[in-house]
Amino acid sequence: MKISARTHSITRAAALLLTLLVLVMTFDACSSSGTSSGGLGVYPKAVGAADEASAIQALRTISTAQTQLKATNGAYGSFEDLTQAGMLDQRFAGVTPNLRGYQFTMTVTDSDYTVNADPQITEAQPTTGSRHFYLNSSDNAIHVNTGQSASKNDPVL
Repeated sequence: MKISARTHSITRAAALLLTLLVLVMTFDACSSSGTSSGGLGVYPKAVGAADEASAIQALRTISTAQTQLKATNGAYGSFEDLTQAGMLDQRFAGVTPNLRGYQFTMTVTDSDYTVNADPQITEAQPTTGSRHFYLNSSDNAIHVNTGQSASKNDPVL
């Protein structure tokens, strides 16, 4: 079963709406009373929160795509397998895609997979996100680590 263009549009619209909401909240915080101690310093935190929210949503999208591929093909797949099957869009093409400053890496076998999302600053994809995320096929929960790549041993988000 493929993720339809409509589902992709809804996912993209939700991400844009979340980003807009964060920016509005940031503007509101910055334009509140002049005695506020946050001021414009709130902006980087809001952008970081938006980058992290985008990475979390991407992990959920990957999980859904993996579940669909396993149901139709009997095995999990790589990013290339998932994009070629039309279950992930071209943003996920390649071995280690970078979305909104997060580099995604996946280890996959026919019967299980793990995915890490780590902040990765590049010239084309700067990020202010600082947390690292991990997801696997066995518990389908997102784990988080603030200092290094996350693993199944880290706390659940």
